[in-house]
Amino acid sequence: MTLWAIYWTFFKFGLLCFGGGYMLVPLLSAGLVGTSPGAVLTPEAFANLISIAQVTPGPVGINTATYVGFTQQGVFGAILGTLGIVTPALGLVILAVKLLKKYEKSVPVQGFLAGMRPASFGLVLSAAVIFAELSVFRTAIPWGKFWNILNGTGDGIGGFGVNLGCALIAIITVLVLFKTKFSFVAWLLICALFGVFFCR
Repeated sequence: MTLWAIYWTFFKFGLLCFGGGYMLVPLLSAGLVGTSPGAVLTPEAFANLISIAQVTPGPVGINTATYVGFTQQGVFGAILGTLGIVTPALGLVILAVKLLKKYEKSVPVQGFLAGMRPASFGLVLSAAVIFAELSVFRTAIPWGKFWNILNGTGDGIGGFGVNLGCALIAIITVLVLFKTKFSFVAWLLICALFGVFFCR
């Protein structure tokens, strides 16, 4: 990727990142992973990047932009990738501060915000599915084939399987976060150590 391509790619991601960094995960996966035009990461590299982004300071989108920019064009790529993803947010926040108070009661603005909420919820669910495919399942779910199986026309789902150690970590993590006030960062480090021995 050229320096301009790095900036423009992450500018587009930043422009569409409504609702937080996790909304960006499906977009990053579609635009940077696999065999699509502009893809620069393998699924394994993307999974590792997302994991590292959770235990390092900064939002997942900015960490990804910095990492991909650096791998493509070194320090200047990292700077431009980071600038690209934050530029839309800076502009939109300034615009929102100026206009929202004035127009927050208008019907179109209320409708816009009402439409964004379920879309953001869908993006969070999509991110959850991607995380599951990258961590708990051994292979990505072949959805087309899976649908055929549900209809009684399929012949099995091939190499699909579950990494039991990672599945156990995911289940325990949900229980710990909902039932206790355990430190999120400490829990990530504990799970990372657990993964060293049981998730290889």
